[in-house]
Amino acid sequence: MAGETVRGRALESWRGLRATSHKPLLTRQRLTILLTFGFFVAAFLVYRLLGPPETVYNNFVRLADAFLHGRIDLGGDVPWLELIAREGKHYVIPPPMPAIVILPGVALFGLALNQTLVSAVIGAINASVVHSVVRGVSQRLTAQVWLTILFVFGTIYWHVASNGGVWFFSHTVAVLFLFLAIYVTIVHKRPFLAGLFLGAAYWTRAPTIFALPFFLIMFSDQWLTDSQEAPILRRIDVKPLVLLGLGVGIFLLLSFIYNYLRFDTPLDASQHFLPPRVLAQPWFNHGPFHMSYIGRHISVCLEKLPIFQSEAPYILPSWGGMAIWATTPAFFFALFAGIRDKRITVLGSALIFITVALIMSRGIAGAWDLGWATFSFPHRANLWPFFLLIAVAIIAGRRDKLVLACWSAIVPIMLMLSFFAGTGFAQFGYRFSLDFLPFLFLLTVKAIGDDIRWYHKLLIGLSVAINLWGVVWIYQFDQDQFLGLQWVRF
Repeated sequence: MAGETVRGRALESWRGLRATSHKPLLTRQRLTILLTFGFFVAAFLVYRLLGPPETVYNNFVRLADAFLHGRIDLGGDVPWLELIAREGKHYVIPPPMPAIVILPGVALFGLALNQTLVSAVIGAINASVVHSVVRGVSQRLTAQVWLTILFVFGTIYWHVASNGGVWFFSHTVAVLFLFLAIYVTIVHKRPFLAGLFLGAAYWTRAPTIFALPFFLIMFSDQWLTDSQEAPILRRIDVKPLVLLGLGVGIFLLLSFIYNYLRFDTPLDASQHFLPPRVLAQPWFNHGPFHMSYIGRHISVCLEKLPIFQSEAPYILPSWGGMAIWATTPAFFFALFAGIRDKRITVLGSALIFITVALIMSRGIAGAWDLGWATFSFPHRANLWPFFLLIAVAIIAGRRDKLVLACWSAIVPIMLMLSFFAGTGFAQFGYRFSLDFLPFLFLLTVKAIGDDIRWYHKLLIGLSVAINLWGVVWIYQFDQDQFLGLQWVRF
């Protein structure tokens, strides 16, 4: 009996060891953690190594230092951009949330903290968050990897997060908060946290507040019941709406207090205190905000090309910016999110190809004097195909909650941005688009889905190549005047 017991225990141990040996060392959960951390490391190294070493305008480091010393102004005469003077004090124009984010770093290192280095860290954190968001929408691992690569290295976020300057740092932080808001909405479905992160994005980049319709629509299953018999008011559960509003409201209240301390009004009046030398610029011909500025934004957003020239280096990034599709061609897929009719997809693709070919031919013709390619469009006629496709995308995708929610954020944000006199300047792509780019990216994720095809990979690869080109030309070659050439210009 004793021998049989020993043999039985040995057999059970062997079976247990055999079962354990068949378990994969790299489970799906472990692989997910590894990829999330891997994207953080990859983004940080690439952003940091290919970006500029230091920050030209570290306004938020200085503002954080002022906070730590009990002030909300930078003191006396400060020769920095994005500042306004009032009663002998200088205030930072953009909202102060980025300064609050880096308070711990400034407390440790003071004014020596490298804002560009911090920006690369925040961009790397965002890379991990983007991967988590994509996992909430796409199920296949291959698609998740390709789509994360698209945003992290195939959009102008790469160029912006690598910079760290005052405008760029605001964008870097705001996009992180937007993706955090999207993550807790799609994955965890927490209205209060979504509102809190949206409020933080607002106190970083004010136009992002117009993304609120996205969250109202995405949480509609919580605050609006499916019952069609009850009156509409009885179908509404106000608790999720209150939680969402409370999260946003915390930062709205903080903004009111901050502005009152600066301007004696709860509203942001910084544009009314712009220096005369700024208001004298030709692009402020109707003041800081005016409807007539819409056209110039649409032109940069949808039409602007790189600079083509007949001598080396032949193709240059423009400081005036480039169209969204010119920096990230993969975003064309966003126009087909929620569309199930293949005929619309085929006709839309053909229209995009023809429109882009004609716009590109005009840009190339100007550099190499190609007479056959100097086709002249009537005013803005070359942009109408984009407007048509956007309208079709909204109408066809209105029955898909995610598609409708994304467009409900993109359109009002873009409209509000278009009233401002400036279009971004000193940029690789249209940097203002970062206020709605997370939602355009979500549409792209939705359109591509789990079945990622060769043409998806082709445009994602092209998007990465274009942004690599912009970063290297601007941060590596132009700063050192490599080969004695100019690598970027207006």
